Amino acid sequence: MAKRTQPQWKPSSLSSKVNLKLYNSLTRQKEEFIPKNGNLVKWYSCGPTVYDASHMGHARSYISFDILRRVLSDYFGYDVLYVMNITDIDDKIIKRARQNHLYSEYIRKDHSLSRIIEDANKVMELCREKLGNTTDPDKKVMLSNMLSKVSEAITKLMNAVTENDRAKVRDAKKGFMEEAKDLFSEWLDHNYGSTVEDNSIFAKLPRYWESEYHKDMETLNILPPNVLTRVSEYVPEIVKYIEKIISNGLAYESNGSVYFDVIKFDQMSNHFYAKLVPEAYGDAKSLEEGEVRN
Repeated sequence: MAKRTQPQWKPSSLSSKVNLKLYNSLTRQKEEFIPKNGNLVKWYSCGPTVYDASHMGHARSYISFDILRRVLSDYFGYDVLYVMNITDIDDKIIKRARQNHLYSEYIRKDHSLSRIIEDANKVMELCREKLGNTTDPDKKVMLSNMLSKVSEAITKLMNAVTENDRAKVRDAKKGFMEEAKDLFSEWLDHNYGSTVEDNSIFAKLPRYWESEYHKDMETLNILPPNVLTRVSEYVPEIVKYIEKIISNGLAYESNGSVYFDVIKFDQMSNHFYAKLVPEAYGDAKSLEEGEVRN
């Protein structure tokens, strides 16, 4: 297979004054930055998937974006319209929302100690099964540590029961449920996840973590976006967009998912596949290395 080369790129008409040059991934060199609409720069930034607390990776990304945004607006004088999306519909969000709900319900029902211990043994059995099926070394360490801590918490609880000390039993029970929360939530979802159908449960979690995210960004003195969008607000448009791609013959459905047809895309005269790294086109070895394996 002959090696591909990048398609020719032509800049817009040059301005009389060179203000800013940016690295162009298509030409692999610096090019003059020329906005399409005068001084207006429209910037879309992918925001967080809000199912848990923000971490250092979020801070690093959004501080970097904020620095670049301020340089464009404050130093170069561009009128920056900064749009950011919040992903509030996602498999992780749905799963975490179910788990939180099921765990809260389990705690609310205040089961007997014998029931909790019986369920705890089932939880640990599921964890051992996952541990045995996991090949990722980091996941193995994580699951092993979780299993060890839960085992210690159960031992502490059983000792309190043996001593017949109500205060110790109460504290040990509470400590166990807190220590075993992640594993218990996983087990509850494994067994009862299909029973959770109330949509408000799935909306509550992302709204909470989105609010926490904005608080974190404000604490870091990161400018808020000019426009904030959410995936949940554009579902009909997303569906219509995907349906159009399918009708154009460039995507197909399989097992409940939609896949982009890169071969058909490449065969069309008005498209160019792998334009940024054409030399990697057809590199089966690199594709194989990029596959995620458990």
